[in-house]
Amino acid sequence: MQAKKIVIYTLLFLCFSCKDTKEKNPEFIIPAPLSVEKIQTKGFLDISTFYSTTDYYVYKGITRGFHYELAQDFAHFLGVKLRVLEVNNDIDTAISRLRQGKYDLLAVSVTETPERKEKIKFAQPFFKTGEVLVQHKKKGIKKIEELDGKTIFIKKDAPYKKLLSQLQDSLHIHIKISEVTGYSTEDLLHLVEIGEIGFTITDENIASALSISMKNLDYSIQLSNGISISWATNPENNILTQEINEWLKEVKKNGKLNFLYKRYFNNRNSVPHHTSKYVLLKKSDLSPFDRELKKESKMLEWDWRLLAAIVYNESKFDPEAISQIGAYGLMQITPETATMFHVEDYFTPDSNIYVGVRYLKYLDQTFSKYPLPPEEKLKFVLASYNVGAGHVMDAMRLARKYEKDPYKWDQNVAYYLKYKSEPKYYRDSLSRNGYCNGQQAYYYVHRILETYNNYKYINP
Repeated sequence: MQAKKIVIYTLLFLCFSCKDTKEKNPEFIIPAPLSVEKIQTKGFLDISTFYSTTDYYVYKGITRGFHYELAQDFAHFLGVKLRVLEVNNDIDTAISRLRQGKYDLLAVSVTETPERKEKIKFAQPFFKTGEVLVQHKKKGIKKIEELDGKTIFIKKDAPYKKLLSQLQDSLHIHIKISEVTGYSTEDLLHLVEIGEIGFTITDENIASALSISMKNLDYSIQLSNGISISWATNPENNILTQEINEWLKEVKKNGKLNFLYKRYFNNRNSVPHHTSKYVLLKKSDLSPFDRELKKESKMLEWDWRLLAAIVYNESKFDPEAISQIGAYGLMQITPETATMFHVEDYFTPDSNIYVGVRYLKYLDQTFSKYPLPPEEKLKFVLASYNVGAGHVMDAMRLARKYEKDPYKWDQNVAYYLKYKSEPKYYRDSLSRNGYCNGQQAYYYVHRILETYNNYKYINP
């Protein structure tokens, strides 16, 4: 479907570019590839987004958020994978880098303003909201006029300064505006919640969502309404913007947009979860066990975030997780594996990680005797951690038999491991370890690497 659209856009471009060449013979210039075509060629939709309990966060090791899930859906619409290149809370920096072509899309709640329209291209809005005054329930005001002489704290890059100036002029009052840097919207709402500051301003849908957990917030005074919330692209990427608008029609029609909006902004059960120890909103820890993961990863000479990705996929960071076969803890250690390394008590988080890392080291050394590049060896080790090295070696032998590369994972060894549950393969004399549910290991490797990729952007 998307390929047809590219062809149509290209034909239209050529048609409208045609001129009478009988009198002139202008220089022929090959048009630059269309923006969507570039994205499809590289295979990734590169985005920037912001940390917040509505837009983008990590919960129990998995990436979630209104804009993150929508961006995933849009990437699927384009036929590519999503890649989060930057996560921060500085809208001015994000707009600047978008204009420089650092990424394709700014997937955040961007408020449309005349000043921003001069710099970036807005897609059709997801929804419209109002701007509200946020104050403490027990210390607040009843009418806007009572803001006279009061101080309102806003982010330096927020679009509220002009609104406050208009209020002052229309109501003939004086409002002190304190522009702050280094604080997110949620930081400011928290400061209001604990009484550190008196007032701030935010979008009504955000105030509504966060008031579920910040129960001392009042946002009953509305300052404006009808504010469009959209995604933004580079102003030269008109076709990408058109694609967003086409996709947006679909997610509005099929109910996906409404479903996600309700989940993140109207769900009375969602935000309290975000206040738990499992939620990560900043470039900080990935789990409560990061210190031990960083320490033990040195033995493997691995990026500790890769080890964290394994732990997440094994146990969802639950130190008391138990599998159907009796594997226990963060790294799902069996009694047999613990015995290999002379460990009797593998039930604490530290000892569980200790055994898991030494087993990974053992697997790494096992595959070091083969001429495997490091990035390939990693996949063999991960698959072996899931189903055992014997089954992976069987798949290597099968790959060689069928004239595939026994030292390459994707579309080679991975294929024969994936289908090692079929009699044709597990009954082969080269399959010395017999039947294997290889699909489990096949997808396990994919999940680990995908989680690791997310963690690299969350915690650079």
